[in-house]
Order: sequence, then C-alpha cells, then structure tokens
Amino acid sequence: MTVRTTMSSIKRALLGGAAVAALALGFALSPMAGIGLSGGVAYAQGQGQRGPSDDSDSVGPRYGGGENSRRPPEGSRGGRPVWAQEGIPEVELGRLSVARSPSHVIDHAFTEVLSNWTTLGSTVLTLTATGQPMLTMTVAQLCSLPAEQFANIVRTYYESIQRIDSPLENLALLRDIRVDNATQLTGVTPATQLDLAAIFLGSASDKNLTISSGTVVAINTILGLPTLTTQQIADFAAQAEAVRLAILAGHG
Repeated sequence: MTVRTTMSSIKRALLGGAAVAALALGFALSPMAGIGLSGGVAYAQGQGQRGPSDDSDSVGPRYGGGENSRRPPEGSRGGRPVWAQEGIPEVELGRLSVARSPSHVIDHAFTEVLSNWTTLGSTVLTLTATGQPMLTMTVAQLCSLPAEQFANIVRTYYESIQRIDSPLENLALLRDIRVDNATQLTGVTPATQLDLAAIFLGSASDKNLTISSGTVVAINTILGLPTLTTQQIADFAAQAEAVRLAILAGHG
C-alpha cells in the first residue's frame, strides 16, 4: 500500500511537471501583440522595423518614391539649396546675399523691374557736372555702354544719374542676360554680355565691399549660371568693381 501510494505520487508529479513545461513552451511560441518572432522585444520597442515588402508600391512619404516623397531631387545633397552646399568661396556678400532668395522671389523682382523699365528706360537724362560737358542720353543708352565707360559717367555725373539700385532686381537682370545671352530691357544693346552683367553686379553690390573673382564665382554658383573661364571671371570682377567704386565715389 505504501509503495503503491508513493508510485502514484511520483507519477502525478511527473505529469504535473510536463504540463508546466508544455505551458511554458506554448507561451514562448505563441504570438503576442506587437511582438514577433523575427523582431523579439526590440521590434516591440520600435527598433526592429523592416523596409517595404515585395508588394509595396514604394510611394509612401517615408520611402521617397512618389510625388509626395521627401526624397531629395536627383543631383541635390539632402535637399539643401545650392547656396548651402560646398564649392562656394567664403566671401562676404552683403547686399548680394539676396541671391539666396527662392527662384520665385527673383522671378517676381524680374517681372517688377521689366514693368518699371517701360518708363525708366526711356527717361532722358541731362547730365551736368561742374567743369564737365553736358551729356544727354536715355537710361537705356547709359546701360548699353561698356561697363568701365558706364562707371566713368556714373562717377562724374552721379547727381544727375537715374539707375536701378535694388540688389534683387539687378541680380534678376544679371541672371537673365547670363542665362539667355540677351536682355529683355527695351532699348538696351549691351556692349558685351559681360559688360552689362558687370553693370548689374556692381549696382547690386554693397558700396563698401570689394567685388573679387571669389564674389563672381559665388554669385555664379548660387544663381546656377553658365560657367565662365578663369579669364572671364577676372574680367567680370574687374568691370563690376569699377562700377561699384564709381557708385561709392559718387555717393560720397
């Protein structure tokens, strides 16, 4: 009787242990909300997320494959604008910093200056200065001169001069002639493309900031303009600097 009771107790203990083990194993293998066998606890905490499945259309905003994508455009670096990327000389731009404005802002300035040019361009200037001969020309004719001649007239007859002073409008005009190799300013026949571009750059610049080759490269890069040779850059900078100095001298 004692032996039979002991054997029954041992059998019940073994069966109970097996049941507990089976329950533990079942718990370990059963799926739980937010916990997968492939991700474990890390996946439940958001650290094991996987990429799109094979049947994904890959157009979600996180993936970056559709029109609502946050993926930066091809050729850009993380969606940064051109002026925020590498390759631009470290020069002080002053008023020329408006070149970093969005394209639509520059476009608007361009539309405004063309609208105002209808009156300004045809304005007849009677240029007088002590000890100097009187000159008569329109603003359009003044802008058609070589940059250095434009600078000499501005320096000598500054008080009688009418010109475009806005840096944004001048840069919009600069972009126009550099991109299209022509100007939309009625009545202006540029001496050369770079002469007129230099007039615009010198007029847009701060009076007290030197225009260097680095300035030209920076503006050229920021505005995404056609590349220039080293000699063209040097000539462009020298002509624009002559205009800037003339405005500085005339302004006093």
